[in-house]
Amino acid sequence: MARREAVLSEKLRIKNNLLNHVFEISSLLTASPDLDEVLDKITGSAMIGLNFDRAIVMLLNHDQEKLECKCIKGFTPKGERRAWERPLILDRHDCYETKVIRSGAPRFIPDTEKAADATAIDLVINGQQERKSVLYVPLKIKDKILGILGVDRYRTRMEITQDDVESLTIFANQASIIIEDTRLYRALSDEKALSENIIKCSTNGVIVTDLMGRVLNVNPRAEEILGLPKEIAVTLRIQDIFRFNRRDRNRIYRALKKNEDIQFFDFPYQGSDSRNLILNLSGFAVLDENHQTLGAVTIITDLTEKKRMDDYLVRVEKFAALGRIAAGIAHEIRNPLASIYTTVQNLERNPGKADARKAELKNIRREIDRVERLIREILNLVRPVPLQIEEFDLHELLSTTLSLLKKEMARKHIAWETSFSGEQAVVRADPNRLRQVFLNLAINAMESMNGGGTITVRTGTAKRRARNGNWIFVDVIDTGIGIPAKHLGQIFDPFFTTKNAGTGLGLTVTHKIIEDHNGRIEVESQPDGGTTFRVFLPAGRTLQAHRGKRT
Repeated sequence: MARREAVLSEKLRIKNNLLNHVFEISSLLTASPDLDEVLDKITGSAMIGLNFDRAIVMLLNHDQEKLECKCIKGFTPKGERRAWERPLILDRHDCYETKVIRSGAPRFIPDTEKAADATAIDLVINGQQERKSVLYVPLKIKDKILGILGVDRYRTRMEITQDDVESLTIFANQASIIIEDTRLYRALSDEKALSENIIKCSTNGVIVTDLMGRVLNVNPRAEEILGLPKEIAVTLRIQDIFRFNRRDRNRIYRALKKNEDIQFFDFPYQGSDSRNLILNLSGFAVLDENHQTLGAVTIITDLTEKKRMDDYLVRVEKFAALGRIAAGIAHEIRNPLASIYTTVQNLERNPGKADARKAELKNIRREIDRVERLIREILNLVRPVPLQIEEFDLHELLSTTLSLLKKEMARKHIAWETSFSGEQAVVRADPNRLRQVFLNLAINAMESMNGGGTITVRTGTAKRRARNGNWIFVDVIDTGIGIPAKHLGQIFDPFFTTKNAGTGLGLTVTHKIIEDHNGRIEVESQPDGGTTFRVFLPAGRTLQAHRGKRT
């Protein structure tokens, strides 16, 4: 009876001791220290609390392919060095340790010298570590195995009992939870540190807010842009910082509710230091694993200096263009004025000759018409003229425009062809301005073919997308002398011309009209190989197949 009570008392003492050490390592959950410190306390508690004098913790690596020693106590320096330097490869090493990983169950070897299932690797480790009686239990959470905890009583040679196996298994289960939590905490800490460093080093401002818009964090760049210290920013809401109106707040709310990104371009902002800034704001929702919105991140890009530089460059270009235009105007007007002056002098010298006077007056009228035409083209170029937009068939406009030149083409032995891709090409544009464009291009084509030739007008759809649909393109192709490569970059410049007559403003005006219609114009040319002007315009509807015709 007394012996039985003594045994029960000893078991109770062991269990109390186990519970005390389980509670001791459980306190590590709230401390969240370094993993090495956690493993050191786990091995120490296993040895002291359960009366083992050697212990080793081996964990699976990230790829789950090998067991690596992470903490070892009680072994000789040589034995510890071997454990640290020689991981066990699961696919290559068949031994007690890897069998525990594969089975997920404890493995107790009462006598290593008599173990019938010992492998060659087990025998080598037995000799190196002087194993006699050893116990390995898995470190696992549910079905996830983290590694193993191995213990023995190398010095005391005390028997390892079934109670020891059960106690160590209970201890290992709690230790597994602590190890996994420590790993997760470390991973989260590393991820947080990485995210904070990325945000901190970002060249853009970053503001993190909760679902109500309260500022949780700002990076140094945001402080610099906004002129707002972090300690003040975190007391505010983002709508207070940027002074969003009701419409903007509703827009932001709807975007966050739908988990959509939102942007404010060229957003005016006046900082606390009274600086007037131009910002781009880009916001996106932060979601949890269930795709529920937790808050938002706002990216701030300061465009103020870029806008100032762009405005400066525009002003510089305007002044440069104004200088070129002024020089061109002076040159172009000086010639007819000189001619008029000479004619007037001739009239003064010969006032009585009616025939001569009639011819001279005709010359004056011609030069005055030339000045008037020049001034009209300059005004068309520099003065904004409202477009009279309407919907019409571009093919019909091209046909009527070319018909105006029919007699002149016949006189110069020039044929013209059309190749229209579609029954109709409906566009929304100013027909009079476009007629001016294509008339000018056709006249230029005629003037490049003194010995006759062919003008081809071709339409089609381009692959690029316009703002509201496809592009329609119109090609005006001639078989003339072509444009020298050195002049291709200048043909749209004001007053540039290689002709003896003309103002040099025709293609400049053409280019401006196309730009006013949100289109563009391109040119390809080869010396003696003809020239192609391609005009792109936003299409109104899809073109249908249609056969071209020749005139």
